[in-house]
Formats: sequence, structure tokens, C-alpha cells
Amino acid sequence: MDDKKKVANSSCDDGFLLRMGLNDNKAGMQGLDKEKINKIIMEATKGSRFYENELKKDQQVNQRIEKMMQLKEKITTQQLLKAQLQVDKLVVELEQTRNLSSTIVHIDMDAFYAAVEMRDNPELKEKPIAVGSMSMLSTSNYHARRFGVRAAMPGFIAKKLCPHLTIVPLNFEKYGKVSKEVREILAEYDPNFMPMGLDEAYLNITEHLEERLNWPEDRRRFFFNTENPTGVDKDDMNMSDKFNEGECSSSPVLFEDNTSHLKQRSQSVENSVVFGTSAEEVVKEIRFRIEQKTQLTASAGIAPNTMLAKMCSDRNKPNGQYRITPERQAVLDFLKDLPIRKVPGIGKVTEKMLKALGIVTCSELYQQRALLSLLFSEISWRNFLDISLGLGSTHLEKDGERKSMSTERTFSEINRAEDQYSLCRELCRDLAQELQKEGLKGKTVTLKLKNVNFEVKTRASTVLSSVSTEEEIFAVAKDLLGTEIDSVAPHPLRIRLMGVRVSGFLSEEEKKYQQKSITSFLKSGKEIGFLRLQPEKSNQEYFTKSSEASHRGSFFDQKRAARLLNSENLPPNEAVGLIQELTEKKDFPAENYSMENQNRVGALSKEQQCTNPSQGTKRSGLTTSQSVSKKTKLSNSKHTIKTFFK
Repeated sequence: MDDKKKVANSSCDDGFLLRMGLNDNKAGMQGLDKEKINKIIMEATKGSRFYENELKKDQQVNQRIEKMMQLKEKITTQQLLKAQLQVDKLVVELEQTRNLSSTIVHIDMDAFYAAVEMRDNPELKEKPIAVGSMSMLSTSNYHARRFGVRAAMPGFIAKKLCPHLTIVPLNFEKYGKVSKEVREILAEYDPNFMPMGLDEAYLNITEHLEERLNWPEDRRRFFFNTENPTGVDKDDMNMSDKFNEGECSSSPVLFEDNTSHLKQRSQSVENSVVFGTSAEEVVKEIRFRIEQKTQLTASAGIAPNTMLAKMCSDRNKPNGQYRITPERQAVLDFLKDLPIRKVPGIGKVTEKMLKALGIVTCSELYQQRALLSLLFSEISWRNFLDISLGLGSTHLEKDGERKSMSTERTFSEINRAEDQYSLCRELCRDLAQELQKEGLKGKTVTLKLKNVNFEVKTRASTVLSSVSTEEEIFAVAKDLLGTEIDSVAPHPLRIRLMGVRVSGFLSEEEKKYQQKSITSFLKSGKEIGFLRLQPEKSNQEYFTKSSEASHRGSFFDQKRAARLLNSENLPPNEAVGLIQELTEKKDFPAENYSMENQNRVGALSKEQQCTNPSQGTKRSGLTTSQSVSKKTKLSNSKHTIKTFFK
């Protein structure tokens, strides 16, 4: 019995370490004492809620693996041969679609948050630091990575690995400003570049390369920043040659071996560097300009598609670049011995499942293509096939095609409902400010909660009228939070993370449509949820607030509001006369409307409210209603003008 218990404990520990142990595939993590680091991680977490939750997740993965292996045992040789023929036929079709004509670049800022903090505080540059909190880290510098400290690691574990680690709190306002500077540079090479968070972006430089062939040398010449007190003395080396060989960096903050200094120089030819016309030269130019403007370094990957470019940018991190030439064999050679964990989208769970099948590299992924088609869903095995062949997208979504926007906070524990509602409102306020900066409105609000046992729940609701203000978002989020609080009553809801997300943004056509006048909107039979007159406020208070909040109201809207204000003090018969005048001129059948939905500002239909706390845990992502009842749809067009302006 003791032996069995030891084996079970060993299995649990192995599973936990696969999830939380050292991942030496990450930049800056190579060559470390994996056994020592994993032992510290185990000792720091064993017996904690965090450890128990990770074990629970690992057990769920093990159950999936067990079912997969049982299914594998039932597969016959005939089934495998048939699957091989079908998959090979698909491979031939996919090869015909292979596109090697585009030049895609992935730019990845090195240890971005940490690098910004070190740049702004020179005292930190020689210390191991991480950015985040004791609950969770967002990133770490390369000094800290030598101790095994990494992103997505709880701060208390990081402190055990590196007792003298400095943890700096997040400052997204600062990071956003630096990110904007980088994006301004990227936009010159591809106006439709695709940002991925604050520190990454994809560019398609195919057109730029064609134009660049005709550029004179002066247009490809860039000067070293004389205001930047860091860099390399021009007397010590030829700046252009050294930079183009990848040996020169003026960044003072990231790397231990970077101790050279730059003297003040004027803008002369000697103080400049000329870049060539090839893809490699373009990317060197981009990285040079980023460094000169921000004093931060970036790594880059150049390849025929986004997937390969992302993997290339990781090859020579930090402060390096790598290119796969646009040839089929070059792509396959690159993938041959590449660990599957290096592939974007393959995380620790998928890695463990594939490892159970003996698949560790991308070439093995291709060799087992027939078996994978019988064990995984079609979406999954076809994705594995694309990966093994090096096929990926060349289409970059424009910056304006954002799918969602969110904000979240991690803390030790909050268990008072009053504090939770207060935090929820703060998050809604921050999110509303960001939405309004970009002119975005969405119809789905999602609340994310992580309890003290590290279990994550998401609850979402879709409203009929788009939301963007603090009050509109909070009206939905507080209902979702209230449902969760009620679900555990009389016990308190104990949480350590809360987040709010808005998605389902309006398209450009829908935005234009929403900018129509009030009368046009009503005439079209659409409901304007945000125009509800709140019963506890007078018309004057309401319209004053609305006119101040909305800068896009038309001249007609303003005139209408002014006339309605004046009607407040009119005798009843005159006020009614005004309403009749409005309805007669615009052909509104005033008597045929009802106010069934008059008390709803983005309110939810019953189908949309999340009343069962167990719902939404079966699948990740948003929980949204699939349809709106016919009754609700009909009521949208049943507003009476008389009641509306009552």
C-alpha cells in the first residue's frame, strides 16, 4: 500500500510540475538547473489552495488522456490505413494552397514591462525584477529568469526561487504610452499592421519591400539619437557595420554584457546607419528605430505566414531576429526538430496529451497525422496538420477589428459584497474610459471571477442596446456579480481576481445607423434603450445629463430636448399638443405603441440573465443568449411618444 501511495504522489507531483515547473523552451530559461528549480516550486506550493487546484486540473487532463488511450486501443489497422489515405489526400490539397509570396514580420518587445521599469529607474537595471504582484507576475527581466522566475507565475513562488527579487507593480498607463511610440514606427511599414497586446505586432511588409527597391540611400539612412546617453562609441567601431551584423545595441537596460556608452554626437553621415532593401534589412531598420526612440529592444521573426513569424521571433531572443526563406523545404527544415511547445497555441495541456502519444516534435506531429485524425476533433487534428506542414495565415486584421476589450485585477482576498461591488464599479469605470477613447460600443458584458481556490468562472450577458459608459456596463456587471454572490449565500463570495470584458462591438454600418436622429430611430422600429426616462429623476435632470454625456447628438436631437424641457411647465393640454405636433409631422401612430420595455436601459431578457451559477462552466468563453423572444422583438416597436415624453 505504501508503494502505491508513493507512486500516486509521484504521479501527482509530475503532473503539477508539467503545469507549473520550469519551461526551458522560454527565452532566457535555457541551461538552468531544472531539478533544483522544480524542487523549490514544489516546496513553496505543496498543500496550498493553488497546489490543490493545479492538481485538480491535472487530474482532469489525465482523465482525458485515459479516454484517448482507450479509444486508441480500439482503432483497427484497417481504420488507420483508411484514415492515412484520407489525410494524405488532404495534404495534397493543402500543399496546393501553400502561399510563399507574402513577407510577414512578428515584432516582440523584449521583457517589455520590465524593460520599461528598468529604463525609468536605473537602480533596477542590474537587479532581478518582475512586474506584477505577489498573486501573479506579468513578466520578468532576464536577470530574474536565470532563477526560473517567469510570467504567469505567482509572486510568492517567485520569491522562493529568488529571495532578492524586486516586484514592481503594473503601470499600464506608462506601458501604453511606450507602446504607442512603437506603433507609430510600425505603421510606416504597414498601415494595417495587427497589434497583439501592448508588446507584440504582426506586419505584412510585402508592399513596402516593392516600394523600397526604388528608394534612394538617404531615405534609408537613420541617425543615432544624440540625446540618448547610452550606446557605443563611434571611435571604437563602425556603427553601420556593427549594427547590421547584429553586434551593436544601444539599450542600457536588458542585458548584463551591455556596458558601453555613447558620446554626444551631431547628426552627420558618420553618426548614421544606412539600411538595405531586403526583408532582413527592413526588420533591422525597424528594430533600430524602436531602440533609438524608446531605449528598448525588440526581437523579430520574418516568414511567409503569421505562425512561422511568431516562432522565428523567439529563435534569437532577446534583441535578435531570424528569417525563414520563402521556400517549402526551408519551412519543413525549420519545423523538423522544433518542440511542439514552441508552436503558438500549443500549451501545457495539449503538450501533455500529445506526449502521451509519443509526439514531442513537429515532425512527429506529421508522422502521426492519421492517428491524430481518429483521436481528436476535426478542428484540432487539422490544426495539427497545418502546423506540421508550416501552413498559416497571411491575413492581418486591421486594428479597428478588435473583438473585445477587458480589464482585470488580482488581489489577496475580497469577501465583502460591498467591496466587491465597489471594485466592480472601478473596473467598469476604467473599461468605459478605454472604450470611449477608441469609440467602441459592445453588446456583451462578461464578468470574470477567480475564487480563493483558484477556480475561474466567467458569466456573460448580451443586451439589446450597445453599452460603453460606466453606468451602462456596471448595470449589467453588477447583476452578474449579484447572481454569484447569491449563489453561495449565506456564505460570503471569496474572490482573488475580478475582471470585466465588453465584446460584440458594433460594425461601422451599425455605428452610422445609431447616429441617426431620435425620430429616424423610432421610425425604423428600433429601440433606444439609453433614452429611457428614469422615474426617480425629472425630465430636466435627465436631459441635462444626457446632453452633457453625448457629444454625437444631432442638432435635431438638441432642439427636441430643449422643446421638451420647456413643455415641463406647460399646462397638460399644451404639453399634449406639443406631443401631437411631433407625432403628426413624423407620421408616428402614437396610439398604437406600448411602453412594455420602458424601464430598461440595456436590460436583459430572461433568456439572457445568468441565474444558474453552474451554467457557463461547461465551456470557456462567453455565455450569450442565442435568440430574443418574439414578444421582446415585437415590443421594440411599440413605444408611445406620449408615454415616452411623459
